[in-house]
Amino acid sequence: MSGVITGTVGPGFREGPGCGALVGVTSDPPASEAPVLTRIDHIGIACFDLDKTVEFYRATYGFEVFHSEVNEEQGVREAMLKINDTGDGGASYLQLLEPTREDSAVGKWLAKNGEGVHHIAFGTADVDGDAAEIRGKGVRVLYEEPRIGSMGSRITFLHPKDCGGVLTELVTAKPGEH
Repeated sequence: MSGVITGTVGPGFREGPGCGALVGVTSDPPASEAPVLTRIDHIGIACFDLDKTVEFYRATYGFEVFHSEVNEEQGVREAMLKINDTGDGGASYLQLLEPTREDSAVGKWLAKNGEGVHHIAFGTADVDGDAAEIRGKGVRVLYEEPRIGSMGSRITFLHPKDCGGVLTELVTAKPGEH
């Protein structure tokens, strides 16, 4: 079953390539228009106290820590809570982020916004190629070259002003890590 959905640009969205109105959405897009992103990899949640936040998610929802690490480059201590496995061999997570220094991106964000959803991350088989394709549609990609993220993944971010106010991350998992 195919159909067309049309709509207008919502608040916080800018007109232009890669963003804007929903048009021509069908159940079977042509290969050249097939989605490049395979799943929601994780939702990043900024917090002031990682241990307390992990305990909340464990006690309330039964989620357990799958992986934890300190990322010195990004200035965060993090815990990945596995939610489920996905059809592409990956998984979906909650990523809890506590800044290790005030001048980190997460530290600055927390100071301005308080605790809460920081970003959404989509899984992709090719972060380099997909970032280039998305850049070609007019969306600003924040890193020239992908960086190392959680569990050895390769990551980059898309500018929130080009994505309806949502900081968006692209993630290619390290083989065998999900």
